[in-house]
Amino acid sequence: MELHEEQAEHVGPEFDLAKQACRAVIAETPALHYLAHYSSGVFDFGVDALGDPPLAPDALPGGTRREELKRLGRHLTFQVATLDRALQEVRTGRLIRTVLHTEEGALFCDSVVPTEHVVGLVLDHAGAGPLFGHPAVDEADRAVAGLATRLRGQLSLGSLNPGGWESAADLAPLPVRGAMGAHVTAGEGPLTACLAAVRPEDLHLVAHVVGGEVRAMVDCLGDPSLAPFFKQVTVEARRRFYHGFVQELGALTTKLNRAVSPVVGGLMARLVLDVEMGAIYYYRLRAGEYLVGVTIDQARVRAADDRMSALAEELTPIGP
Repeated sequence: MELHEEQAEHVGPEFDLAKQACRAVIAETPALHYLAHYSSGVFDFGVDALGDPPLAPDALPGGTRREELKRLGRHLTFQVATLDRALQEVRTGRLIRTVLHTEEGALFCDSVVPTEHVVGLVLDHAGAGPLFGHPAVDEADRAVAGLATRLRGQLSLGSLNPGGWESAADLAPLPVRGAMGAHVTAGEGPLTACLAAVRPEDLHLVAHVVGGEVRAMVDCLGDPSLAPFFKQVTVEARRRFYHGFVQELGALTTKLNRAVSPVVGGLMARLVLDVEMGAIYYYRLRAGEYLVGVTIDQARVRAADDRMSALAEELTPIGP
């Protein structure tokens, strides 16, 4: 399919290398339908394979799918900046990759540097399938993450390993220092399943939330093998932060869903907030009920997501 490109009036030759990189990623990634570049929340340029006709000269502005996507990108980069500030409290680094995975598509927002983001889109991914490991979503996710790393390279900056893609294949085992039992903050709901999911190797905290109330929350943050991750913050401080954050995540996801659904379609089923040290995962079970998972090790972001997906599948109720 022929690629469509557009750019804002302020864009000059300084964006040429970035545009070339985006063009190459769209051309090489069949699952990816749209890519846009934003600076400080302002749209710079976009490349897409949507197949929509170009805007007619007499058309009213703002009504096309591309215009909707531009607005959504602006909204998303603003939300990412807000979330980034909130997550600073827990000392796990900047928010570098956000995945909004709905029943019908997926949207990605990856950070190049704090004021520069790339936004990618997958539409109409093929039928039902796993949330984690969905072929089209994974292909696009990996492509956008690779693009962010490539754009960092143009600034002589190293990779932040968004998505943990670069380290997923060769993980070193954690040092064994006498494993300890999981800590239980809240012990109702599917406690047994949550306890079975948490482990120092990848998934470090799991919470089950119903109607804004944390019914179950368990973690292994105090395990001796994770001690190097707590030089700047105590285990108890992180635990308190996550207990508050998981309660707020439902309202945040509803807000994001309202913005994303008209363009991408479907309810938000999975949300990933990937920071420099690990990630936070949201998995919807049904209306008002969801799971949250946390890993604090960037090399294990993929493995923890896989484990959350399996737990969500186990706990998803049959029927409406």
